[in-house]
Amino acid sequence: MERVKAVILAAGKGSRLQCEKDEIPKALRMVGGKTLIEHVLSGIDFVKPEDITIVIGVMGQKIRDYLGEKYHYAWQKEQHGTAHAMLCAEETASGFDGPVLCLYCDMPLLSRATYARMVEEHLATGAKNTLLAARIHPIPAFGRLIRDENGELCDIVEQSACTEEQKLIDEVNVGIQVMQGDVMWDVLKKVENNNPKKEYYLTGVVKVIHDLGMKNHAVVTADTPEYWGVNTMEELERVEEYLKKNG
Repeated sequence: MERVKAVILAAGKGSRLQCEKDEIPKALRMVGGKTLIEHVLSGIDFVKPEDITIVIGVMGQKIRDYLGEKYHYAWQKEQHGTAHAMLCAEETASGFDGPVLCLYCDMPLLSRATYARMVEEHLATGAKNTLLAARIHPIPAFGRLIRDENGELCDIVEQSACTEEQKLIDEVNVGIQVMQGDVMWDVLKKVENNNPKKEYYLTGVVKVIHDLGMKNHAVVTADTPEYWGVNTMEELERVEEYLKKNG
């Protein structure tokens, strides 16, 4: 595989995981004998450590102290959404025209095969942005993939903003993306914050790419535990049980 860079978003508070109470950053919550972020790093072992930037914020120094200096770190001092968090990594991850994996620290079950497939399809299709999606039933409260009349991916609409018709769409966004480095940073700066929270979301990249006449691609798979995120103690326990049973 050709050279790949990665940016892992790990600046969240982890409030529902009681992280602040326990004085531990979300990325360092343990599950299956490893921290959440160590599971993610294991899944992208085809990316060299010097090509990985970890975006840190709340209790971020603890993450840096734990993982050491073989990775790059970028600080998100104020939280204004996931696209804003990604832009915080521009200094260390820019200057590279190839594929950049955009990841979250709280998805510990995603496999190396899935990450590699995303990069491979991204390169094979010539897309500027590739996202991971799934067909899940019953349809969860995830963002829906919107396609134009030609079947091209043109937007992602969050559940809260969906029309009744859009709520029936069963292609949903899982969250992981691969962006091409030659356009990534300019595209991120064009993402708008037209939402109630006035935050800049990474999903906004899809519309920007389409409106600029460039290609989005979706790797669409069936439902799988790989897509389980960890945002609550209940979700952490579910992943722990899954790992006990499946190794």
